[in-house]
Amino acid sequence: MQSKTIIDLLNNEKTNHFIGEHINDDIKILALSGDRYPKIDIKAVSGIISLYQKAILKLPEHYKKRAAFNAKSYEQCTSEIVALFKSSIMDISGKSIINISGGIGIDDWAMAQTAEKIDSCDLDEEVHMMANYNIGLFGHHNIERHLIDGIKFIEDNSKTDIIYADPDRRPASKKVFRLEDCEPDILSHLNILIEKSDKLWLKISPMADISYIQKSLPTISKLYVIALMGEVKEILVCCEGKASVTKEERLEEVYAVNIGINKTHIFKKRENAAPPGYSNAGKYLYEPNKSIIKAGLSADYAEYLKIEMLDSNSHFLISDQHMFDFQGRTFQIIIKILYKPKLIKEYLETESISKVNIITRNFRETTDDLWKRFKLKVGGDVYLCFTTDSQNQCWMYHCKQIYG
Repeated sequence: MQSKTIIDLLNNEKTNHFIGEHINDDIKILALSGDRYPKIDIKAVSGIISLYQKAILKLPEHYKKRAAFNAKSYEQCTSEIVALFKSSIMDISGKSIINISGGIGIDDWAMAQTAEKIDSCDLDEEVHMMANYNIGLFGHHNIERHLIDGIKFIEDNSKTDIIYADPDRRPASKKVFRLEDCEPDILSHLNILIEKSDKLWLKISPMADISYIQKSLPTISKLYVIALMGEVKEILVCCEGKASVTKEERLEEVYAVNIGINKTHIFKKRENAAPPGYSNAGKYLYEPNKSIIKAGLSADYAEYLKIEMLDSNSHFLISDQHMFDFQGRTFQIIIKILYKPKLIKEYLETESISKVNIITRNFRETTDDLWKRFKLKVGGDVYLCFTTDSQNQCWMYHCKQIYG
């Protein structure tokens, strides 16, 4: 559906009222009821309502305002809660920002609440029109959209406080994560991006490896791995200073963030942290949240908690203590068994265990291999954790997940 069509429909009082009345309808049924509503473009309206039903959680404020977006821009945009978190850590109050890849404008919406001015660029005319429409809905007079290549806009304008970039990771309808494969190619334009800003903030795919990011962007001063409800959504980095620095000049803060319903957990990499101890024995098995694992901070977190790890590559922590505010999942260990398939098969049969959840970390077999080998079904409250310890011994831990 074209942006003009979406905006025209939303501006039509009768259609907008219809959307409000049918916002919770079954879309499949509604899409087939065109004969009942001859004055409504039921196909187009059903598409809009379908997106709104998804957006109620991801974009609640935009949902309330009946903002304009299409399927592609919705799928690619940041969620409001993540955008607001980012704006809170980027030191943007009273600052001027150039967003070289504005998209539908969710990051602009969040930053506009404290920034002085935002110039937001995009080459997609359809998305540009919808973003401008949404700016009007929210009354953000400090956002100005530009239908132009963001790199060219930077080249043609003077230095700004902050440049923000969320490069397109699907430039040819193919999902990519390397910075040089995105549009625009950040690495080819890194020098000018740094020269034309005091700080350069980049949103990077959660698929990107941290070591790749650190190698590709030597001027990183801060790196955030951001998860929402336990799922890593993006990596946010700040680059500042010269375009190239020596290893000695490099200053880097690494944070693992997990945004929850009522609380946001932030764990920062500890300087000069001693390595944790290693053990395969304990009453509780702990799996850090995915942002801690992705950021490579499992060992730091173990040392912070003063508990041991099975192995640095397993990311499992183990202890006799019950950690009540652990950032991740906690399992009570029922039994541990050295990984010998015959022994494990006999144990599962003796305990009448056939329905389980399987977790593998640093293990020689995949979950699919284990499902087939032991003829197990998915489900129930039994957890079987397969992993390798620091002595290269493989184990199965029969566990029960506990909360709190």
